[in-house]
Amino acid sequence: MSGAMVRWYPAGWRARYGDEFAAMIEDDLGGRPPSMRFRWSIARSGLNERLRGAGLVGDSVPPAERVRGGAFTVLCAFALYILPGVGFAKISEHWDQSISPGSRHLPAASFNLLAWLAGACALAVLLSAGAVLPSFVGFVRERGWSDLRHRLIWAVAASLATAATTVAGAVWARHLTYHQRNTGFGWYQLLFLVLVILFASTIATWSATAIAATRRLNLGSGQLKVAGSLAIAVAVCMPVMTAAAAVWWGSMATVAPWFLAGTAPGSSPSPVAANLLVVLVLMTIASVVGVFGLLRVVRSWRLLRSA
Repeated sequence: MSGAMVRWYPAGWRARYGDEFAAMIEDDLGGRPPSMRFRWSIARSGLNERLRGAGLVGDSVPPAERVRGGAFTVLCAFALYILPGVGFAKISEHWDQSISPGSRHLPAASFNLLAWLAGACALAVLLSAGAVLPSFVGFVRERGWSDLRHRLIWAVAASLATAATTVAGAVWARHLTYHQRNTGFGWYQLLFLVLVILFASTIATWSATAIAATRRLNLGSGQLKVAGSLAIAVAVCMPVMTAAAAVWWGSMATVAPWFLAGTAPGSSPSPVAANLLVVLVLMTIASVVGVFGLLRVVRSWRLLRSA
């Protein structure tokens, strides 16, 4: 029982303190089964130790690890942001065809700002990957793919399943009317839901693979500074993109509420769209996580620059 609870702690910590900590747990329990409160306290302490070891909280690790942890947090936030971002792109598809040219200024400005910043974030992530690529190549040459094989298999499998489902959905959609594709909840809508889940799994597995790989690399101070700078840029862009999406929603609700509701042009439906609300909530959550990573990088930036 105590051995299972000790597993909440990272492997390095268990190797050093595991036996002693397990014995302490057994003494505290005195043969009694652990309560939920006791289990929760062990789990919370173990997770906190994992976060501290990854450089995500606390000051017990060097500044370089804190910057790395902050950059990881921003990467996870951006991965989370991709899903609602794709959802927003789907919802806003062909929006400019539903309103008159004189009413497009504010929706167009906010929509274009979001698109430009999304492209900038994607470029920043690619540049970060390029900055650590030499270290990654050296890692693979030295240790091979054995440390990452399991994660890569899951990531590739998720990608192939997503691609196959996308092709199947595109072929099927050609034989359906607009009404069949966009109203009700039938087999096509179920396939689309499966595609969303697979797409989210693809993002999650590749992000986990990237983080696991980068954590094993010996990065120089210059590489960390580049990655930290780009992480700051991405973390700043996400709240701005969220605000732009909210402005687009508000402007469309004013000039073309029928587009948001999918009703006839000229009608006056409610501007509250449940799908857009879910998208904005997820964007906001991802932005908050990104700002947390941003603060982590900034707080350790001065110490890293002096290195």
